[in-house]
Amino acid sequence: MFLLSVVGPQDLITNSIAGATQGYGLIWILVLASAARFLFLEASARYVIVTGESIAAGCGRVGKWMVWLVFLTPLIKRHLAGLTQVLLLGVAAHSILPLPTRHSVAIWGALSWALAFVLLFWGRYRWIERFGRVMAVVFGGCLAAAAIMAGPRPGDVLRGALTPALPDEVNLYGSVMVVMAILGSAVGSISNLRYAAFVHEKGWREVAFLRRQRFDMLLSVTGMFVMLVAIQVAAAGALRPAGLKLERVEDLIPIFSLVLGDAGRIVFAAGLWSATFNYHVGGSAGHSLMLADIYHRYLRPSAVIAEQDTGRGAAYLPAYRWFLLYFCLAPLYVLLTDWTPMWLVLINSAGNVVLLPVIIVALMRLTAGKSILGRYANGWFVNAAMGLALAGALWLAGQGAAELFAKLTGGG
Repeated sequence: MFLLSVVGPQDLITNSIAGATQGYGLIWILVLASAARFLFLEASARYVIVTGESIAAGCGRVGKWMVWLVFLTPLIKRHLAGLTQVLLLGVAAHSILPLPTRHSVAIWGALSWALAFVLLFWGRYRWIERFGRVMAVVFGGCLAAAAIMAGPRPGDVLRGALTPALPDEVNLYGSVMVVMAILGSAVGSISNLRYAAFVHEKGWREVAFLRRQRFDMLLSVTGMFVMLVAIQVAAAGALRPAGLKLERVEDLIPIFSLVLGDAGRIVFAAGLWSATFNYHVGGSAGHSLMLADIYHRYLRPSAVIAEQDTGRGAAYLPAYRWFLLYFCLAPLYVLLTDWTPMWLVLINSAGNVVLLPVIIVALMRLTAGKSILGRYANGWFVNAAMGLALAGALWLAGQGAAELFAKLTGGG
């Protein structure tokens, strides 16, 4: 479920821009981001497993401001993500089988979105988890094919992973904005709490599950890292030598078509469709679990929350399906527009870096001291790593704001 909800179209776009403009030079960001994400996910999951509480209950321990932040942020971010996902599903399906009408993209987008809605609304967590295994394999296979056919140079890939260097100016997109987008997608922000919601829904609510959960998470983060590297490698091998500029999502199709011809177009489109579908299903399910828990626990306290705490999980709370309806239906108006999702994806991903410091502070509040987790509290290394990540996120957010201001005012 983690992979299903975390590697999506925003990663395909941001890492393709990185590979197309910088070659293998930004893979090192994925190394740092994956290590940081492991720490954040482990801390949020450890809180759920040791206390037996949901992550929504943990937000209440931090303060009402945290409850409202975790409640309102997904409502906005998931809506922005949904606007791009409807379009990307339509573009991907149209690339495989264009319909004899100028509305082909809109029709395919609506049909794909409807399929996701059926799975989410009636499938609940268990069905989604089973379906996600198949879809993760499809997406991973497409990425592997692209990376291999792009003819990567292993030595250069290794240097890119081990040699930190900030990128040159990236044409349409500022260099810091691209770094923030890659980090934001790979490290996440609110999505790290979503992972804890999955752990709680899975039923891992006792210390006995700690070892199993950590091994599961290690495999998941490793899978995420390999997929993200494959995207950059594919773009570096196919787009960069051709000097192609990424201004629209359709520009990503040459990642596959240049090395595989028409077959590559189909492989890329299948990868884009599965990535978008996976991310929409996993992300909407995870956020609906969290928001339904918060709604019944704090905003409109209800006795049904006791049942969620003791057995069936948040997927059976009444508000769960209402939030699914919002996430699935609200973005459909984008099919009536001529919007392009590229900039929207970058801004949405970069926004994670702005939110990340708040999430780090909240996680440290819950896991750093022994008052809540006792002997399972963070060790000195985890606390130091989180503190370093906090400082880095604050610095990068400041640099990104300065760069964006300079571009808007004509100074850069």
